[in-house]
Amino acid sequence: MAGDQGSAQPAAGMQVSWIAYAAILIVGFLSLFSLYMGFINYGDNTDIAIIFIFLGAAGFAAIGYMLFRGKPVATAKDDTLTIKKVEVYTTLECPKCQQKRVRDFKRGDYVFKDDEPCTRCDGLMVITKIARKKEEEDKKKKEESSWL
Repeated sequence: MAGDQGSAQPAAGMQVSWIAYAAILIVGFLSLFSLYMGFINYGDNTDIAIIFIFLGAAGFAAIGYMLFRGKPVATAKDDTLTIKKVEVYTTLECPKCQQKRVRDFKRGDYVFKDDEPCTRCDGLMVITKIARKKEEEDKKKKEESSWL
């Protein structure tokens, strides 16, 4: 029985969107009615009319906030949901013989860390630089902007 109840109900995101649209519709009707009452009563009772007009304007401001605060719904095919893997490299330098070596980044690397023994002089190589590998897109952007 418990499995049947879950399959019969629509998705939670769908319920929220219908509730939000219903709330916007109700607030819109109440705001229009409040503005109508404010303009009708403006000549007879100015104090109450100002309150009605203020409530109507506040209702329309709330509708505008509800409509424009929402993020657009992204699909699974959208590129914004995919996380691009960035290739990071580490530059090691020996302080004694000035030999440089570039290798892939390893977890725990940080700048000025004494990491590996030098292959030339048996001293410890120090990490001097950690950077990401430039992609072809970065090169294309530079080429497009360089013609200006």
